[in-house]
Amino acid sequence: MLNLGKYRLVILLTGLFLVIFGAVMVLTFVISRQIAADAVSLNLAGQQRTQVQQMVKTVLLLEQGSTQGVIDSNGATSFSELKDLYSTVDALNAALAAFREGGMQLESGARIALTPQDDVQAAAFFKLLDELWAPINQQVQALRNKDNVTSEDFGALLQVLVPDNLNLLQTSNLLTSRMESLSAEKASTLRTIQTGGIALAFLNFGLIVYVFLGRLRASDSEVERMQTETENILRTMQEGLFLLDNNFQIGSQTSNALSQVMGVTVKPGGDFLSLLKPMVSQKTLDTTKEYIELLLRFDVKEKLVASLNPLDALEINTTRENGTVETRYLNFRFNRVVDKGKITHLLVTASDITRRVKLERELINSERQVQDQMAMMVYILQADASQMRDFLEGAVAGLNRINEALKGGSSSGVANADIDQFFRIAHRIKGDAAALNLQAIATSLHSFEDLLQGLRNKPHLQNEDLLPVIVRVRSIYAELHAIQEAMARIAQVRGVVNVEPPKPEHDPVRQHSPFVTQWRNLAQQIANRKGKKAELTYHGVDLEKITKAMRETIDTIVTQLIRNAVTHGLETPQERAHQGKEEQGAIAVYLSEAGDGALELSFRDDGAGINIEKLRAAAVRIGALNAEKAGAADVRQLTELIFKPGFSTHDTIDEDAGRGVGLDVVRDLVARLRGRIHIGTAPGKYCHFRVQIPSHLFASSNLASLALQTEAHG
Repeated sequence: MLNLGKYRLVILLTGLFLVIFGAVMVLTFVISRQIAADAVSLNLAGQQRTQVQQMVKTVLLLEQGSTQGVIDSNGATSFSELKDLYSTVDALNAALAAFREGGMQLESGARIALTPQDDVQAAAFFKLLDELWAPINQQVQALRNKDNVTSEDFGALLQVLVPDNLNLLQTSNLLTSRMESLSAEKASTLRTIQTGGIALAFLNFGLIVYVFLGRLRASDSEVERMQTETENILRTMQEGLFLLDNNFQIGSQTSNALSQVMGVTVKPGGDFLSLLKPMVSQKTLDTTKEYIELLLRFDVKEKLVASLNPLDALEINTTRENGTVETRYLNFRFNRVVDKGKITHLLVTASDITRRVKLERELINSERQVQDQMAMMVYILQADASQMRDFLEGAVAGLNRINEALKGGSSSGVANADIDQFFRIAHRIKGDAAALNLQAIATSLHSFEDLLQGLRNKPHLQNEDLLPVIVRVRSIYAELHAIQEAMARIAQVRGVVNVEPPKPEHDPVRQHSPFVTQWRNLAQQIANRKGKKAELTYHGVDLEKITKAMRETIDTIVTQLIRNAVTHGLETPQERAHQGKEEQGAIAVYLSEAGDGALELSFRDDGAGINIEKLRAAAVRIGALNAEKAGAADVRQLTELIFKPGFSTHDTIDEDAGRGVGLDVVRDLVARLRGRIHIGTAPGKYCHFRVQIPSHLFASSNLASLALQTEAHG
């Protein structure tokens, strides 16, 4: 059944209007046709009355001889009046025949029904008229059949005509009056039908207008209500909401929060991809386009591609009014809008998930810190107490030097040279912490280096720029203090329950020395992060037998050289296998006495050696040399650049390389000790550092902090 819905009544009223109109038209046509027939009947009846009178007059003239014509010798006549008589009689016969047959043929070919056959009275009048006419017509036809008609022949005709003349006239008048009455009745009926039809039509039309306007008003009210609700929803919701069509065009309605969430003005009808273009990389933009096209395909399951959303956590950077850059994270969710089995639009919801992302990262960092602290506690339980104490003393001393420089710079300012000094101290402590597997401390110092990197690039430093440095130094102080407290508690526990077994006598095998184990672990940690393999071996002087100051100096130098060798020197296992080398890179450390108590440190790796062309390109990239000077520089000049502060061939900055600090620490330390560094290298084969350290500088018992003092003057 046809479901007309809310337009049912309007359609029914319209149909009723058409029915009324059609009925009025049909009745008008029928009655009008009858009135036309009545008009013909009236005309014929009128003609009959006139023709009867004309016939009587003509017969009287013929009978009296007052005619115009010629009478031949035999008395025959050719009167023109006789011809008129015959013509009149023929007309009367034709009219009576039409009435008798109930209709007549018009000149146009149409046939109409005449009134006398449709009405009882008219039919009675016609029958009487027909009966009165029959004898008269018989006499006339008898005259017509005679060859010669004389004036005497009309006497017999008059004998029939005169008595019935009055009756013929009266009957014709009665027939005419009856047909006029019938015609008037039909005309009245027609007017009544038309008037009633028009009234009904107007009434029906009024109902249609009333119902239609009522429905329209109700529909408008409903639309206004829904529009108001939609506007309220779009105005109050905290997320960005809009429709996206298959041409990537934004719909005409968006939530008020959309521009605020995205950080740019969003205009309805704009192109979504053009809006994203300044915020994302070209690869992300292309991936987003492909993802939206997938969602618009009905044959692709929406849930299956939801995980492919490239805008799930979009990182954007916006500049505030004060010039600072704010990092925010946006989430765009896409849902299909299906109408009649077709996907017409995508409903896009844009949310600012910055707080959630930061909380997640803080949670991850907290978990990592807890894990690092647990690992640190485990390591402290297993570590050599003297090594830990040496590290803490050196780290605190280094932070003290930074703190003193910051206090002195609060009035006179801090120069870029001071920032380089801070870099060297932080990098040395980070290397020592990593060597002791104190990852939490190493991570904090790595973040501290990030902060210093930003200050290094500023031409003029203000006191406000140093506030984050002061805060970070205090934080590292707190972490070192936590380690000290942990060591104190562990010492108390050990003193009570004797957890630690008695320390064995010195192992003559140098490979098991705490320092060597520490260096080997550091090399393997860095190698694992870089996807490489490394094995460190040590030969030479027993490290436990040299002074603490000398031991700390050797440890600092070896730690930085390990970072440099694993990061820049050793190749990946695939590269080494391709060159015919063992997959595991070899690092050899050898410490020997050079006479007069001096020491010579030999550090060699079997990696790729120093790449001179890579040094040349890095020098141009960081601005150490211009292209012309770099092209003209010899091997010695380029090799010396590896000790320059901030110089690195590493393209990116990570935990192990990229800041250009490690070899700067070694050069500065050796220079302050008045020692020497020699470098030997062969491309693709090895890199060899030989460091000579005079012994007279370690004569004083208070030289434990000498290596730290060198950073303060770097």
